[in-house]
Amino acid sequence: MKVIFLEEVRNVAKKFDVKDVADGYARNFLLPNKLAESATPGALKKLDALKAEHDKNETELLGRLREIAKKINDTKIEFTLKTDKSGAAFGSVNKESILKALREHDLVTKERVEIDLKYPLKELGEHAVPIDLKKGVTALLKVVVTKAEE
Repeated sequence: MKVIFLEEVRNVAKKFDVKDVADGYARNFLLPNKLAESATPGALKKLDALKAEHDKNETELLGRLREIAKKINDTKIEFTLKTDKSGAAFGSVNKESILKALREHDLVTKERVEIDLKYPLKELGEHAVPIDLKKGVTALLKVVVTKAEE
């Protein structure tokens, strides 16, 4: 049976692919779960419109992500940590605190971001933290860790 995939099905097809699948697989799994629809002539025409709209939305999304990345690259966020007399920091700056700061500075709202921080920042000074905004768009956030005034 020839079907149009409405969602990505791992190891089978991507969204908007037209493929031949087993009749039972289509009837019992793909169609009831709304993962695909039969590839009728009318559905194939509708597919072209859906692809065009999807491409337009993807282009807008990429533009918005690049704009956010530019803002993040130009931003420096400062965190203060308490230190002892020798200069060793109490506490650290982790992914969650960086994400919270990004949201407070209105750099990121509901977008999903991946903060590439191997370990929490405990050293004073300036650090460059890579942020993956998905769709191949990345940014470098400057994080400054300073000593808290007592």
